Amino acid sequence: MKKFLTLLLALLMIALSGCGPKQDGPAFQENVYLSSTSAADCYLCGGGIESLIPEYWGQKNIALISLNTFDIKPIEIHRYDNGHLIEEYAGVISFGGGGSVNGGFSAHLMLEYDRGYATGSLNFRDDEILDAGKAASFLCSSCMNDIIPKETGQCFGVGAINLATKEVRLFEESLGGFGLGDFYIDCNLKERRTGEPRQMDVLIFYCPVRYGETF
Repeated sequence: MKKFLTLLLALLMIALSGCGPKQDGPAFQENVYLSSTSAADCYLCGGGIESLIPEYWGQKNIALISLNTFDIKPIEIHRYDNGHLIEEYAGVISFGGGGSVNGGFSAHLMLEYDRGYATGSLNFRDDEILDAGKAASFLCSSCMNDIIPKETGQCFGVGAINLATKEVRLFEESLGGFGLGDFYIDCNLKERRTGEPRQMDVLIFYCPVRYGETF
């Protein structure tokens, strides 16, 4: 019986040796972000962000957002008129984009209203690097830790925000796409060209749950 238990323990140790981080590489360490901005003064959970583009909040749309400057560029896949959703055939496509207020990032998009998608490119420019110190001037510690990835991989200073829920997701080098409420954003990061800003092709489409929730 004793030999059997010893053998069983040895087999268990061998099985567990393949789980968890490798010992010959750098140890994994999570980042914890601290901010002196209170929840009441936080642009996100405190509500200050709503004063930046008040006409867009609550819409079934998303926007590009810089966490370094809080420049916001709405993407109007759904059309609105004085806060009311226009639920009729448009028959046209629209071209939108341009640079953020301070030139931190720029976007050039084609919006197809009747099919519910937008496609185009995003240039990260000065917002290629996320500056956590700058983000802390707008966000409280809780929001920073909810939004900024904990792993030490490369994330950009620009992300997408759901204008109905305020959920934010940053673009990352290794992220091929992500969902944001009823939207899905497909990301294709271009190879770096000498002297030019990093560029990402994006496809954003509206894809709500069909037939109701099943779980």
